[in-house]
Amino acid sequence: VTYSSAAEDLTSLARPTVRGGASNSQIYFVMTDRFANGDTSNDEAGLSGFSAVTGYDPTDIGYFHGGDLKGLTSKLDYIQGLGFNSIWITPPVKQRYVQGDSAAYHGYWGLDFTTIDPHLGTEEDFKNFVSEAHKRDMKVIVDIVINHTGDVIKYRGDVYSYSEISEYPYKDCSGKKFDLNKFIGKANFPKLCAAKSFPVPPVVSDKNKNIKAPAFLNDITNYHNRGDSTFSGESSTFGDFFGLDDVFTEKPVVIAGWTKVWQDWITKFDIDGYRIDTAKHVNSEFWKVFLPAVLKTSAAAGKTSFPIYGEVWDTDPNYLAKYVTDYKFPGVLDFAFQAAASKYATYGNGERDLLEIFNQDDLYTTATTSAYGLTTFLDNHDMGRIGMFLQGNTDANASQLVERANFANALLFLLRGGPTVYYGDEKGMTGTGGDKAARQDMFPTQVIDWQNEVRIGGEPIGTKSAFDVTNPIEKVMSELQALTKKYKALRSGTQQLRYANDGSFAVSRYADKQEFLVAFNGRDADAKLNLNVSTDNSKWAIISGKANDVSTTGKNVTLTLPARSWVVLKADSEFAPTSKLSITLNKPIVDIRTYEQYVALTAAVPGSDFNEVTFAVRQKGKPWSIVGTSDRRILGVTGFKDGLYRVYLHQDKYKKGTQLEIVAIAVNANGEKIASGLQSYLIK
Repeated sequence: VTYSSAAEDLTSLARPTVRGGASNSQIYFVMTDRFANGDTSNDEAGLSGFSAVTGYDPTDIGYFHGGDLKGLTSKLDYIQGLGFNSIWITPPVKQRYVQGDSAAYHGYWGLDFTTIDPHLGTEEDFKNFVSEAHKRDMKVIVDIVINHTGDVIKYRGDVYSYSEISEYPYKDCSGKKFDLNKFIGKANFPKLCAAKSFPVPPVVSDKNKNIKAPAFLNDITNYHNRGDSTFSGESSTFGDFFGLDDVFTEKPVVIAGWTKVWQDWITKFDIDGYRIDTAKHVNSEFWKVFLPAVLKTSAAAGKTSFPIYGEVWDTDPNYLAKYVTDYKFPGVLDFAFQAAASKYATYGNGERDLLEIFNQDDLYTTATTSAYGLTTFLDNHDMGRIGMFLQGNTDANASQLVERANFANALLFLLRGGPTVYYGDEKGMTGTGGDKAARQDMFPTQVIDWQNEVRIGGEPIGTKSAFDVTNPIEKVMSELQALTKKYKALRSGTQQLRYANDGSFAVSRYADKQEFLVAFNGRDADAKLNLNVSTDNSKWAIISGKANDVSTTGKNVTLTLPARSWVVLKADSEFAPTSKLSITLNKPIVDIRTYEQYVALTAAVPGSDFNEVTFAVRQKGKPWSIVGTSDRRILGVTGFKDGLYRVYLHQDKYKKGTQLEIVAIAVNANGEKIASGLQSYLIK
């Protein structure tokens, strides 16, 4: 975004912090096959015979169990009753039903990406599900896979080990080697032939030659065909993900094909967002074309907000943030938050990890994005359930495990980002591992081990339906959701870090001149806390959780938090600035802790008021460009003073030797604005 400098009223550059679609989402993640069986006639997808043919065996954790779209539709009121406004479903596309000793109940082995898998129902069933969700003002977010399809392609001679491009370059149909990097996404991409272009010729049986849809997926040269990924180096992008056919996403025909597929789902089925599986295994150039095109289609369909979040399984914000700032993702799944929050909830320590992660939220800030648009979670269908993690604390008894489960959900719902709950967590499901072991049935299960599994806050389920039992965890979850729905600040408001030490963690959440203080104590003993706030001389009321001995003096709140607990305090007084607005833009410095040697732009605004600070840059004689807006002060960051507002300038966006001018504009809660003096910076 650029602005003319003609008027030179630099305060006009101020822009509010971007929130993003996920910041107002409260998402319930459902594995459709395991949730509710509304139509037993589709359990075997219209086929007959052994489970190796139909994919159906409700006694085996690796096969279809019968859950479907009619069943899910019948439980919409249940999901809404828990407080959710969005449903993320596993991929509903038609699958390769059985591969090896498992079936595609999970949805990640797609063959026909234009229609619904018969195990789940019909296209009409899906349209009805979406329509019924919309009647309840609930969004439907569909899990999609770009990286791979079901395993159809084999390699001649059964050679499946990965072949490096440096040793076996791609060749065109005449057998001439070419540098792939020079042709990514370009119309003159060399024509490939199965017999000559790949390290080992790929082959497909006659039976499977036209098994996929759309048609471009049946072209064997539209796959990387380099062997199985080792999940390191280039194989992470070019290798087959556990043998699945890895799509050649550098080819323009593939980019166009995938883009049309997922645009069509928006226009055909009226869906409201995408979760993108295995996003880190697809080349970045693909996303820069695909994501803007999909968002353009959603906007044309009247979707004012269309959440898209990528699965980038990495716990380092430096790495995660690149998908948002550079690769055009509106958001990603916040694996960094998951790692810190699950540890903190389980053992009562790791609060400093949370502090560090939230300080690095500045890495996500651009003119169009921020960390508020991240999708937060505690667990998932791959890594295992939060209940399983909590059981790792063998010192916790049954009632303490319930407290820790509620504590975990308080972290999830009361801190920044769009919270996502994995179905069944509200029923205290645990499990013994990730993947298959974490995908239990909500309806009466025929898996003996699951009938006897420990549940936090309840007895083993036996042959009952999870819908027919209540759990203390779901009650607290619903209360937390109602609270964040009532108070905007607790869902999408500013998050100001306040404290992280000795097992305790605290933030302020703020919006519309209303401040809330949210504090956590993860230890197995009381914690006495002395916390700073920004609202002066107010009384504070407890609106969630519990605390003792709450007292206030000026901008200081003291309280005692019981073991394994949290509290939300609401200021009785409306927030008003107490400091005269002024701003000092500091000299830009390269932050050596960022992988890409980003330039930290920081500004000091006196006092402790809530402000928004917009940073803008320009090359001499050119218009101003917004870098991003920060609404929070950093706390406890090595190499920086507490209380600074910060965003990052990406040097790689400019040529070496470029001279930049930089300005910062502060806006306070009364709408008053002030611009800093200019700083200059030379791109090195």
